[in-house]
Amino acid sequence: MSLEEWTLVIGEIVAPFGIRGEVKVRLETDFPDRFYSLKQVCVRLPSGAMRLMEIESVRLHGLHKGQILLRFRNVGTVEMAETLRGGVLRIRPEEAVPLPPNEFYIHELIGFDVVTHEGTFIGRLKEVLRYPAHDIYVVSRVGKNEVLLPAVHEIVRAIDPQAKRIEVQLLPGLLSPDESEV
Repeated sequence: MSLEEWTLVIGEIVAPFGIRGEVKVRLETDFPDRFYSLKQVCVRLPSGAMRLMEIESVRLHGLHKGQILLRFRNVGTVEMAETLRGGVLRIRPEEAVPLPPNEFYIHELIGFDVVTHEGTFIGRLKEVLRYPAHDIYVVSRVGKNEVLLPAVHEIVRAIDPQAKRIEVQLLPGLLSPDESEV
């Protein structure tokens, strides 16, 4: 399997920790315990280079802040750990923790059509921004500005994975003022 196929993001290396090569990881997963069973991850560095790295140890650190500490095999100094700063940790999609019905991973939704409850096409889901209160769906539209939709039940009414479609209820003010129609 090519490293390009390691697409599911589970964390980002924010800084070295200590002098023995550990790194502090900001979690991008709701399942921090997954790290204890992982043997390896793909690290996509800010340069775009990707490296398959073996996990040697996992320690809790600031879990209330959404962080853990990792030590990788063959990374034994703070200088080596510094080269990993900004790296994004990825796993293969088949390693994802199974979700309950009607819950989805972000990568599964990217590219879905976004439509109103009347069936009017708004655009395609381009990106999901993660915020503490709720996620924001970034919807790209041909020839128009992107739309930012809060991912809350009042707006996102249904997700149909078979049809690759997200049905939304647009509330006043979600589109720019000069747009009277979608």
